[in-house]
Amino acid sequence: MNTATLSSGSGILADWAVRGGLSLAGWGLQRATRRNDRDRQLGRLDARAAAEAALEERDALIRRAGYLPL
Repeated sequence: MNTATLSSGSGILADWAVRGGLSLAGWGLQRATRRNDRDRQLGRLDARAAAEAALEERDALIRRAGYLPL
């Protein structure tokens, strides 16, 4: 088996490719973990529900004041 490189820069390019692939794989695993984290999903749902409730409360106050923005 011949281990000679094709050019002097091909070793550097291969190193970048391997490092890039490993970092991309690590990012994908972290993303999958975040997306499947039940506590984080429940927290987002609670935050969304609180925001919707606050918006409804604000709209009710505006309606009670008799002012409807365009």
